[in-house]
Formats: sequence, C-alpha cells, structure tokens
Amino acid sequence: MKIQLPGSDAIKALIRAKEDNDCIFITGFFHKYDVKINDLSIDIEPKENFEYNPTDIFHLAWYVKEYI
Repeated sequence: MKIQLPGSDAIKALIRAKEDNDCIFITGFFHKYDVKINDLSIDIEPKENFEYNPTDIFHLAWYVKEYI
C-alpha cells in the first residue's frame, strides 16, 4: 500500500519518531510492517504472519503528529 504524505515535514517527523523509540506503537508499527520511506510517500507491506489493519495507519498518523 502506498500512502501519499502532505509534505516533507511529515516524512521528517516519521523518521524522527522511528529513531526516537519512545512510542511503543511506532516501534510496533515498524516491527509489523515493511516500510519504505520515499520523498513524499511511504510504501507499507505487512511482514510475514501479520495482516494489514487500516486503523494502524490512523494510529501512526496520530502519534507521528507529535513530532511535527
């Protein structure tokens, strides 16, 4: 699944959130999904033995907004 983000600030916030390791949900998201970060989008695919859950995207956005 490809998710278009509103701008480079969102990408920078996602990277900071991932590197921070302060939020268990964000850490879990990167454990559950293969995430490829592009210029203005991210590609996500569930890892083996996991299923895609659309609410994960909303939760990710909620937690990442704290890093913007």
